[in-house]
Amino acid sequence: MNRRLVFVGDIHGEFREMIWKATQQYELRGADLVVLGDFGVGFDGKLKYDYGRAEKKMKEFDIEVYTIRGNHDDPDFFKDDDSEMSTLLGETYPKIHFLADHRVYKIGGKDIYTIGGGGSTDIKFRTPGKDWWGGEYIVEKPIKDLPGRVDIVISHEAPLTFEPVISRFDETPEEQYEKILAGRKYLETVLKEVRCEGWYYGHYHQHYSG
Repeated sequence: MNRRLVFVGDIHGEFREMIWKATQQYELRGADLVVLGDFGVGFDGKLKYDYGRAEKKMKEFDIEVYTIRGNHDDPDFFKDDDSEMSTLLGETYPKIHFLADHRVYKIGGKDIYTIGGGGSTDIKFRTPGKDWWGGEYIVEKPIKDLPGRVDIVISHEAPLTFEPVISRFDETPEEQYEKILAGRKYLETVLKEVRCEGWYYGHYHQHYSG
């Protein structure tokens, strides 16, 4: 029997609140929660505290958490090397899965293709290594190497023709805007090349559909 599959927008470090809502407010059981980037990993040691408080409920309700890389995540955490992950985290978190870019994972009975990363519009207000990392951008895999078909594609950023319409904010440097535009154009190409039933993305803190 397939598990329930739930997509979650940016939580920015509010891991325990997410688990509380999933188990107490929505009473989800046997569910896979997929965070669409900006999980909030790398900022401080908050995750260790939150996980310790939430793990009991996750086991009781059979909750697994998956997350892709957002522009507000340390990209070093999103690799396939489990031993390196253990070193970075200081310990393992059995019910949290940090998904690498451009992989197909079986989650909730679905084949899900992952594309993490994006550009920060507020880059000039951020400090490298503290709340910003140079590897925030989308990694562009050659089109010929993309999967022909999956059930679902997930990304942090949106393809160009998805909402919202791209615009440049006054505080965003022109060079950064060009990188954001290039990332959305790349995802638009992926949208045209990879057949899928649905595409889910985060980043914008609002609800869009199409």
